[in-house]
Amino acid sequence: MLQLMRRKLDCVVDLPGHAWAVVPLLEDSDAEVRQAAVETLGKLEPAALAQHGAALAARLEDSEWHVREAAVYALGKLEPAALAQHGAVLVARLEDSDPLVRWVAVETLGKLEPAALAQHGAALVAKLENSDAEVREVAVKTLGKLEPAALAQHAAAIAARLEDSAGSVQIAARFVMHKLEPAAGHMDAVAAKLVDPETSVRYYAVETLGKLDFAALALHEQALDEAAEEDEDSNVRDAAAEVLTKLRAGQ
Repeated sequence: MLQLMRRKLDCVVDLPGHAWAVVPLLEDSDAEVRQAAVETLGKLEPAALAQHGAALAARLEDSEWHVREAAVYALGKLEPAALAQHGAVLVARLEDSDPLVRWVAVETLGKLEPAALAQHGAALVAKLENSDAEVREVAVKTLGKLEPAALAQHAAAIAARLEDSAGSVQIAARFVMHKLEPAAGHMDAVAAKLVDPETSVRYYAVETLGKLDFAALALHEQALDEAAEEDEDSNVRDAAAEVLTKLRAGQ
């Protein structure tokens, strides 16, 4: 029955003018129906989706975490200006009881324009102390999207994550600090993670180095060469080879 309903709801997406028929289902007594309605509205184009932003935002208070998660994802498809209208309710989800909802809320806030994001800087900084390493990591990355002047206000809190217990959080913090202090050697510490015993940390180190401009990246060419040739994980080798290809194509 639910699968049939999902198919019917999908058909509505082809006719945005009939999305009004889906909106009442956001209040259905069945959580799976509410989730299906949220996901269906989320398939609308951003302009059409914006018309139902308030109804979707109301689902951020849903009793079921998976409905709240779907609502955050759907709102994240809005254009930044439209998303900014729901910034306050998204910030409230940073304290959600479910860790995945908290993670998605932080990531979605990162889609705001830097000026709008700056209004929520303090709330994001609070997530740097979260017990979940993935939440701390995405909070660091999201703060890193701020303009330098706004980012500098949170430099101390981000610098504290340089000693985080999770390697991926350390790397994210070093990349953000590098934006503030390009000559401070933060990328040397990231390059050192290319030989970390944890595969995910090595992979993220490659990804982070790959975001540098050509001049800065060239300083780590040898370390990336070694990763591309010698790393025991094929994903790390492939990622390093891809970064090297971009580097050499740009030289």
